[in-house]
Amino acid sequence: MQSTNKKMTRNTIKEMRLALKKEEVMECSKACVSKVLQFPELIEAKTVCVYMPTGNEIDTIEIIRYCKENGKRLAAPRVNGDTMEFYYFTDETDMEQGAYDIWEPTGTEAVEDEESLVIMPGVAFDLSCNRIGYGKGYYDRYLSAHPHMKKVALAYDFQIVGRIKREVHDVRPDVVVTESRVIMKPKEFNLEEVCRNAKQAARTLNLLDTAKKNACLLKVSKALEEQQELILKANAKDIANARKNGMAEALIDRLSLNEQRMHGIIEGVIQVVSLTDPVGTVISRFDRPNGLHIEQVRVPFGVIGIIYESRPNVTVDAFSLCFKTGNAVVLRGGSDAIYTNQALVTVIRKALKSMNVDENAICLIEDTSREVAARFMKMKQYIDVLIPRGGAGLIQTVVEQSTIPVIETGTGNCHIYIDRYADVQKAVPIVHNAKLQRLGVCNACESLVIHEKIADKVIPLLVEDLQKEGCEIRGDERVQAISAKVKAATEEDYGREYLAKIISVKIVKSVYEAIDHINRYSTGHSEAIITENEEAAKAFTEGIDSACVYVNASTRFTDGFEFGFGAEIGISTQKLHARGPMGLLALTSSKYIIHGNGQIRS
Repeated sequence: MQSTNKKMTRNTIKEMRLALKKEEVMECSKACVSKVLQFPELIEAKTVCVYMPTGNEIDTIEIIRYCKENGKRLAAPRVNGDTMEFYYFTDETDMEQGAYDIWEPTGTEAVEDEESLVIMPGVAFDLSCNRIGYGKGYYDRYLSAHPHMKKVALAYDFQIVGRIKREVHDVRPDVVVTESRVIMKPKEFNLEEVCRNAKQAARTLNLLDTAKKNACLLKVSKALEEQQELILKANAKDIANARKNGMAEALIDRLSLNEQRMHGIIEGVIQVVSLTDPVGTVISRFDRPNGLHIEQVRVPFGVIGIIYESRPNVTVDAFSLCFKTGNAVVLRGGSDAIYTNQALVTVIRKALKSMNVDENAICLIEDTSREVAARFMKMKQYIDVLIPRGGAGLIQTVVEQSTIPVIETGTGNCHIYIDRYADVQKAVPIVHNAKLQRLGVCNACESLVIHEKIADKVIPLLVEDLQKEGCEIRGDERVQAISAKVKAATEEDYGREYLAKIISVKIVKSVYEAIDHINRYSTGHSEAIITENEEAAKAFTEGIDSACVYVNASTRFTDGFEFGFGAEIGISTQKLHARGPMGLLALTSSKYIIHGNGQIRS
């Protein structure tokens, strides 16, 4: 649940709670409190800090009565401006209505017992005990200052909602108790332990031969097929949450899995099995005059970290390529895909374990907070290389903040240039495919550049074809003069990755002007020329400074699977260490092995 929806969730649940009848409040409170009265934390506590209910919150009167009967000290919260403290009280004569018309203790002795039990309210909770409070942060600030106090939250069943985004300042209760369930806070995520485990696993992966690695990958592919129903159910939860949170349909498409896409993912793993294992390959060998024999050999990086957004296919693609090259992988996916990623990684780890291979060959960072992501980017002692996959903001953050070497994968403002010598019968379907087959991918075409000599002929055909699918076309004045259906383009349009049914169009006078325009606005991903002229094609392929340059083909082919690399780890738009779709070779480094016969340097 995104923070932008916290206010809406807060209002909705408060209304639901206020609508409860008195009998319902009493019945649910009794069921809830009866569980708490059996907690060792309550039985053993000397001091119990308890909230005073308001607005039909779970009633705490039975907890107060129990504490009095068992000689425990009682305290309740009192607000003073931006601060809240718990003060001791004995009975109702020690109370008066204070802030927000809630009963507060009148005493002056504040709780100093750091082993106290805190019984706390809240508006909403999730299954990880993340909490939405009333928006003032009183409990977060108080409990941050008293980290050793035990925390139990009381709520109704309907107050348990989907995933709540955890902010840095949020403090979770240890337990959430409702009338029908007890929800325990998950064990705190230990990032360093995860990275350390991956490092240890990498040392064993380096020793696996190709046959063993292939057998493991086949086992994983079979497990993914057998557990497809479980994976799709997890994905459905992520999609439901995404729609609830207002995610754009293009991004939901990236997140979505179905039987066809699962088949593609599984086939990707199987294809990796058929690929040549580069590890151990001799890149070069030579002899020195002093008799030394030197070989340069391909070796794994060790541990590869992947930070990516809500694209579950990356989870499996990254694993299969890393595993084949003897690398362990630590994955940090987006919060919107957490259930899917957990299901996929669980299936893969179980398959590896059944093959007597260290399951930490794949590790998932299940805490998707920004704080943990920032720490992950500093784990240089465990992670050998970091690869970001996602939007411009994510990639920029990783490049700027990481102390780990980064292979930069860029966003995809891809262009198609329709030359004066283009075959229009090729141009229209190529543009249609590149723009509309899948909107939310980095190899989709976002901008057209058209030679002025063919513009009058091709633009009406393109407008008709694209607008049938609801695609908005934005062009310069010359494009608008040809078709009244074209909207005005701004300078910003030519540099945008839309990931939507929008495309920009620019008319140019020559192939060289097209090259200049594309190089100015391109992200260095993929560009295409449609032409029957060899000289124009040669000028374009030599002049365009992008990772992939096409002649008479859709940019949608920029993909590791389509290039025959198997699943890809990403598409690099930098020039070091890899460029374009990154398959197995891009996930290896090299080392020199030198054989001598007693030589010493003079």
